[in-house]
Amino acid sequence: MTTRYVPYIIAEIGVNHNGSMKIAKELMKAAKNAGADAVKFQTFHVDNIADEHVTKADYQKNNSNETQYSMLKKYEVKSEDFKKLHDYSKKISIDFLSTACDIKSLDFLVNELKLKLIKIASPDITNIQLLLHVGRSKRNIILSSGISTLKDIDIALSALCYGYHFKDFKFNPIKHHNLYKQYSSYLKNKVQLLHCTTEYPAPLNELNLNAIDVFKERYVMKIGYSDHSCNLSTPIIVTTKRVNLIEVHITLDNNLSGPDHKSSLNIKMFSDYVKKIKQTNLMLGMNKKIITESEAKNAKAVKKYLYYSRDAKSGEVVSDDMILCKRSNSGISSKDYSKVLGRFLNKGIKGNTRILFSHLRK
Repeated sequence: MTTRYVPYIIAEIGVNHNGSMKIAKELMKAAKNAGADAVKFQTFHVDNIADEHVTKADYQKNNSNETQYSMLKKYEVKSEDFKKLHDYSKKISIDFLSTACDIKSLDFLVNELKLKLIKIASPDITNIQLLLHVGRSKRNIILSSGISTLKDIDIALSALCYGYHFKDFKFNPIKHHNLYKQYSSYLKNKVQLLHCTTEYPAPLNELNLNAIDVFKERYVMKIGYSDHSCNLSTPIIVTTKRVNLIEVHITLDNNLSGPDHKSSLNIKMFSDYVKKIKQTNLMLGMNKKIITESEAKNAKAVKKYLYYSRDAKSGEVVSDDMILCKRSNSGISSKDYSKVLGRFLNKGIKGNTRILFSHLRK
């Protein structure tokens, strides 16, 4: 029997640990118990990713006057703490992932944590320098595509291909924008592309889930979805599109302070979210039509067989009005109707009895 396809489920912790290792571990354990395959954090050195005076995005704003830089500084995790979280993931048997937000963080994830899979966030889909370094790392990659056009995605994939296959950094977005087409085997084996709407929470009318189909037609690679909708209908729809991966933010409490808590799933909702994915996948079944085990058990009771609708004399031709299809335990199957129609009877018969081939002339 063909194996059922189940999406890989990532519980995005991101910065919802609020700088607390206790909260981080509680989230990891809760994600594991809810059925997630992996947890994901965000690894960054704030001095390398944000200017001190850069303003916040609308979803990050609250009543304070702090800058995005000062906000992010509170959620910067020390290397030794990431190592402890990585060790804890092994202890509870859940995959550990993290987004590399800058080159220094990428080096740490690759060379110290030895991660085999690296996430690139939507804001870095146009960060050519980081994309080249990620490609050169030879790691498997998850690339989010929020705030981007198909042209942006083409260039990003081409930059990853260039970084993987060439030693220099002379990537030219104009000259090399279609490079991804030449290295489809690399993309197929190493890169997963996520559709994403970068808003928190994302309005339902802006999810544009049919873009997943566009990705599948355009790119020879695994396609997934990064969900910011906070809606339990979304995993059902996305699962029917046979995505390879689904990622969603989680929190212990939607009322905690921080930029992402209000647009994350609490643990109860996340548990329901995972169930929706697995139930939908179970209902989708396989890409083939079969008689199921349950149907096979019922076949004998519901299948129909051929009966005479009336008395008939020897020599009569079996006509349509002489035939009834009735539920029975044996006889000539109704699917053999055409084998009986037009045949001559070799004996007289009574109505409401089974038609048998022995009644018919050869």
